[in-house]
Amino acid sequence: MNAVPLSARLFAAPLAFVVVACGGTVDTNLDSGPDGGGSDAKNDSVLPSDATNIPDTPILKPFDGTVGKTCTTDADCHVAGGPNIARCSNSVFSPEDYNPTAVCVLPTCATVSDTTAIHYCDGPDDASSPGVCLPYASGTGNICLPKCTYDKSGGAAVGCAGKNVCWADTGAPEVGVGYCFGGCTQDGDCQDNQKCQVDQGLCVEGVTPPIKSVGTACTKSDTNGLICNCLYGTGNSGYCSSFCITGGAPSCTSGFTCDALELRTYGYTTQNTGMAGYCTKSCSGDGGSCPPSSSCTNVFADGPDCIPP
Repeated sequence: MNAVPLSARLFAAPLAFVVVACGGTVDTNLDSGPDGGGSDAKNDSVLPSDATNIPDTPILKPFDGTVGKTCTTDADCHVAGGPNIARCSNSVFSPEDYNPTAVCVLPTCATVSDTTAIHYCDGPDDASSPGVCLPYASGTGNICLPKCTYDKSGGAAVGCAGKNVCWADTGAPEVGVGYCFGGCTQDGDCQDNQKCQVDQGLCVEGVTPPIKSVGTACTKSDTNGLICNCLYGTGNSGYCSSFCITGGAPSCTSGFTCDALELRTYGYTTQNTGMAGYCTKSCSGDGGSCPPSSSCTNVFADGPDCIPP
């Protein structure tokens, strides 16, 4: 079975304009190079034997290292000697907040050349870095979002600030690494007088109620057009779903269950609490009760449920 393209659904409509919001081109070489660290900004020339009279100069850091830090303005994401390219999410996504709690992100990160591995950012391309580099669904670039982690015993995911939630990254589901994005369940969770688009878990200036009901046939374009939060597979067809949080509110419609899409094949037999998920139709195994463009499977920890291929 093909993995459901989670990041594609999340980022298809909301993040398509981020490149415009960035205010210019960011030097992505800061996230490149054999060690993920890019070029060293300090002077590598050989110093003279008598270096005592050389004035002190700041040694530039290749990364800000602030992705995931709570913020109010872009300045909160900058560090002395850093490249100062990290920005506050309420600035990057403006006029929307999307996140209930504003955090530092990178508007761009090193090119993601494959979608079957975790790529880290705001540091070297390894687990020591605070961010995960994800591609926009539109193919216009990448964004560095805060990293979160979760175990195989069903414990709570860690790493997300405030009311922001952790999504499992389907690019490499075996490693227990995800990303923090959105997570509101009511207007009171949002800042800046924004409202909660409950079916997507995103803080926005104005709510657009879904037109199609949960369980109705839909396509990827329905997500882009805010017709409904479409749970779709590689064929871009599926059924209308809704944002949910495992083990908490909001609850799913009767007959539906909150699935964080954690694959059993990698040892996830119990869902981690507090993870972001999609309301999926429960099924008994015969598949006859599944919505259009989906079939009854038991590949995820919350199964059996109806998943688009």
